[in-house]
Amino acid sequence: MPLMKTPAGDMDMTLLGLEAQDDQLVAVGQMGAWSAHIYFTPKDILGVVKLLNWGVIALIVKMPVLIFRSLFNGK
Repeated sequence: MPLMKTPAGDMDMTLLGLEAQDDQLVAVGQMGAWSAHIYFTPKDILGVVKLLNWGVIALIVKMPVLIFRSLFNGK
């Protein structure tokens, strides 16, 4: 479950799904009692791609191993 950290406190977000609406990617989730929809335009996604650095790329490459490990360690 993703964790959002803010000065007001930490909040878990449960991702319930991804949807395509027109030209947007929509992440649907739940944050506490609130329903949440996060809308990503093509420009937003391009902005995220531009933020990639070697540390993030290395984590993406390691992710299959981390996922496999978590399945057996329960984390």
